[in-house]
Parts: sequence; C-alpha cells; structure tokens
Amino acid sequence: MSKKILIVEDNPNNRYLAEFLLESAGFTTCHATTGVEAIERAKSERPDLILMDIQMPEMDGYEATRLLKADSVTRAIPVIGISAFASGDARQAALDSGMSDYITKPIVADVFLPKVKNFLL
Repeated sequence: MSKKILIVEDNPNNRYLAEFLLESAGFTTCHATTGVEAIERAKSERPDLILMDIQMPEMDGYEATRLLKADSVTRAIPVIGISAFASGDARQAALDSGMSDYITKPIVADVFLPKVKNFLL
C-alpha cells in the first residue's frame, strides 16, 4: 500500500509539479487549496504526510499547522512547509508552528523527493 501525501497548495502549477513528482515516485496524493480545506482533508483522508504551502488565502500554513498539531486526530502527521521564502527566519517560523521540516520553492526534485521519503520510508 502506497503512502498518502496531502499537498496543500493554492497555485495549480506548483501543485501539479508536486503531484507529478510524488506520483511518479509511487506515492498517492490528495490536495487542498486553503488552510481550512487542509484541516478538513487531513481529518478525512488521514495522510501519512502533509506538504503545506505557507502563503494561502483564508488561513496561512503556519496557522493551519498549529491547528493540526493541536488536534489529537491529526497531531502525529508530519508537516513539511513549502515556501518561496528562503530566509532562516522563515524556516524557524515553520518549525515554531509545528512543522517538521521546510522546503524552499521552486521545487527541485533532487532535494524535494529525498526530504519527503525521509519522513515516509
């Protein structure tokens, strides 16, 4: 049974790239486009990993992650933040919100896939 990854991304091009790379590597994916939808999908889909965009409409990835980590149903699901911000402050903010790791955009397959696999294999 393949591992399921929830991709939380409001940009369709970024979402497509992540889905393509993950599905080509044998993972199953589902997606959400907002933080609110991410919380709902995490509870209903119970993914093995969540890839969380930081900047989204309605609720940013930091707040969505804090809410996921506060809920006993979703607390144990690892969350990797994904953002175009490459500063150390952005990485620290992601970790402080409860994310397990942080990947910068644009997504580079040689960096992206090993980080994802590290949490699943």
